[in-house]
Amino acid sequence: MKPKFRVTHVSWQEAEADLRRLRETVFIQEQHVAEALEWDGKDADCQHVLAFDQNNKPIGTARITPDGQIGRMAVLPEYRRQGVGSALLVALTTLAKRAGLERVELNAQIRALPFYERYGFVVDSEEFMDAGIPHRHMYRLLGGTGNTEAETELASQVLGTSTGPVYLHTRADNREAALRLVEQASRTLHLFTRDLDPSLFDTAPFIEATKQLALASPRSKVYILIQDPTSIVKRGHRIIELARRINSHVFLHRAADEDKDRLDNFLVVDDMGVLTRPHGDRFEGSANFYAPADARLLLKYFKEAWERSQPEAELRRLHL
Repeated sequence: MKPKFRVTHVSWQEAEADLRRLRETVFIQEQHVAEALEWDGKDADCQHVLAFDQNNKPIGTARITPDGQIGRMAVLPEYRRQGVGSALLVALTTLAKRAGLERVELNAQIRALPFYERYGFVVDSEEFMDAGIPHRHMYRLLGGTGNTEAETELASQVLGTSTGPVYLHTRADNREAALRLVEQASRTLHLFTRDLDPSLFDTAPFIEATKQLALASPRSKVYILIQDPTSIVKRGHRIIELARRINSHVFLHRAADEDKDRLDNFLVVDDMGVLTRPHGDRFEGSANFYAPADARLLLKYFKEAWERSQPEAELRRLHL
């Protein structure tokens, strides 16, 4: 199975024709931005990313200036709401961290504010007009620590194509791996988890990616099997609300007694991408974006455990 799209880091010099074509289509033709404003003379000094579809057709682009200004994000209309913009933004943030930047900024169109907020950007200006379109300025602090090795490697992984494990060591590694897998999935998510760790699975980007997966098609399904839902019942969790709103696509069950002591936790998407942690209460593990054999073994156990499980009564009450 080919991936839906891939994202590549390019220079203006090597990809000018593709970059111009995309931005002319989206900004000049669709949004009626003046050519003099679009071509500002900065492109040669910027880093650019390009998204390609399954047939190697350029479908999206964005850029970042040397001082961390993200902009010129353009995705062709027929490829929107498929995770392309998210992948472009993650790729640019990764480039910024590699360059040692502590902060990235952007001028967001008003309609795009919720998208950027999901990725940690904060509004810090009043509304203003840019090229005749209302915007607000946003920024995101990168922490000054840069990416872990795993986070950097994960930024280039493509579901259904990238082989070999990416080894995970930290909470941030796991959070990024889970998000990258679910963002690229289009059919199924199976999650076997001790307590739906909120630091991994109750973040705005993960919830949004799960929702987009669940709504991708009438056959898309999300199955979550929880060993101990006690803490979820006490503190709440955004996945509960998601399951309530789209209950024909997202299902939450409590594991049977015989499955509560299983040590490992795992996530499988589209029967091929896997994230595994040998000890569910620790963060050492691995992610593999094309491991159908491993996925089959994990899914065999998951489906057997699901048959033994029950919908969680306390969670059902919270859905009401």
